Amino acid sequence: MPDEAARKRVALEYCRLLNDGDVDGALALFAADVRYEDPVGSGALTGRPAVRTHLAQAVANHVRETPGEPVAALGGEHVLLPCRAELDDARLPAGSRLSVNFVAMLRVGADGLIREMRMFWGRSDATVVPAAPAAQGVR
Repeated sequence: MPDEAARKRVALEYCRLLNDGDVDGALALFAADVRYEDPVGSGALTGRPAVRTHLAQAVANHVRETPGEPVAALGGEHVLLPCRAELDDARLPAGSRLSVNFVAMLRVGADGLIREMRMFWGRSDATVVPAAPAAQGVR
């Protein structure tokens, strides 16, 4: 099993790649049969093709994740990552973005790939915020 530091690096690398718009790079962190649920309770996606669609939509919506300090479990597989994500949402007024505070739970296999990823957040964790000046322009 990857040690605690390695699991924490995987979680942070996922955020970095997503922020860079690198769907293929982020997807390479996942096992082929990954289980992905965002948010928990909304239904799980299974497999890389389904996760690719989700990540591509996030990147198309100019997602920006700001990770907190990852926390590893002693069991040798899990890491939790508190995070805030901001992204565009066509349902919102112009000049605003959706901001969501969440905790991601990742289960990392012996091969260092993410076997499961679950995002915990509820409606009260999502707010509408003004878009930063750079986010309001054409990208």
